[in-house]
Amino acid sequence: MKRKEFIFTIVVLLIVFIGITIFKNWKYPKQNNSSTAVAKSDSVQIFWAYYNQATQCRLLDKSDSSIISYQAALKLNPDHKDALYYIGNMYMNVGLFDKARESWEKLTELDPQSERAFNQLGSLYFCITRPNYFHPEKSKLYFERVYELNKEALNPNLHLGEIALFQNRTNDAFVIFNKLTMMDEKNREINFLMGYLNWRIGKEQEAINNLEQAFELPGKANSAQNPSIMGNQECNLFMNWLTNNLMVPEKYDIRLAMPKVYQKFDEYLIAMRRQLNHDR
Repeated sequence: MKRKEFIFTIVVLLIVFIGITIFKNWKYPKQNNSSTAVAKSDSVQIFWAYYNQATQCRLLDKSDSSIISYQAALKLNPDHKDALYYIGNMYMNVGLFDKARESWEKLTELDPQSERAFNQLGSLYFCITRPNYFHPEKSKLYFERVYELNKEALNPNLHLGEIALFQNRTNDAFVIFNKLTMMDEKNREINFLMGYLNWRIGKEQEAINNLEQAFELPGKANSAQNPSIMGNQECNLFMNWLTNNLMVPEKYDIRLAMPKVYQKFDEYLIAMRRQLNHDR
């Protein structure tokens, strides 16, 4: 009898022990999961605090401060697409081209359909102020990628036309800008460059009409830029010249002004080709 009681007691103790073990294994992981969830929630809140601060600085044109906040946000979430895109823009604004490139390249790895990242990489490699980053063929490849993703977008077509013009591929440039005039007839840069091409091939009246349209259109030379696409205007050899030179004279005869304007632009373009090709 005592033997049975002993065995029974052992069995009861084993059952109790197993029950306590199961209870502990069930209880403490739950507490750990709860702690992890709280920590994750705090991390997300801190990320958005840094991100929102970075956005505010960016909108106030405080690029350096914006970069610091975006860097802090990306430490918490290294794969956040918007943060990668905008910190790249800020890096480009302050001349840190290598870091800008790294940010946008990572974004294209995360999102191979990112038009904005490919667009910025295209702009980066068509920058006249940084000869080591001036590679029209690389730029062309990136803008062709944007075009593949969105054939109706004005921006890649415009830049592909600019590259063709810089490379003196007149026929290609003419085809592109002729298409662009149908896409946006109220764009100063498109009208001006179409007029330049018409002047180059001897279509004087068409060149006059284009230049007159360019003079009459208000606002910035390039209204085609997507507001979400940012960059340094001084990098763009076309925008740089147009901003400084495409001004309406107080009194002018468009027929007399046209050859002089386009001759001046042609001389600038030839000089830039020589300089940039020599510096590379």
